[in-house]
Amino acid sequence: MIVVIDTSVWISALQFAERRGTPRLAMENAANKDTIAICREIEDEILRVLPMKFKWRTADVQKALRLVCPFPLRVEITGALHVCRDPNDDMVLECAVLAGAGAIVAGDKDLLSLGSYEEIPIVTPAEYLALSG
Repeated sequence: MIVVIDTSVWISALQFAERRGTPRLAMENAANKDTIAICREIEDEILRVLPMKFKWRTADVQKALRLVCPFPLRVEITGALHVCRDPNDDMVLECAVLAGAGAIVAGDKDLLSLGSYEEIPIVTPAEYLALSG
């Protein structure tokens, strides 16, 4: 299955990796059992937030992304989708649609409140882990 992971889950999984919490377990599961789809815009947000909020060095963020997900499915979005209040949520939805994703794993309440988009379920990391067994 192809999975798109919201930036809030990426950031939690990377920042709090040593705790091996649910976001990290979901990320590892997706990387090992499924295919993670990502677009440049999601990656750029991760590269912006971790250094700004958590004082990561950009090179360390890039290294962590490569370690967690060395072979993602790269999707080029157009930015033409305008469904959500927050444009950062639109990029996640568009990435999922263009990738043919089977699920979006999100921690963002606005995304989760949609429940699904174009028949792609939007689930929490815990729900994703339960789905993927």
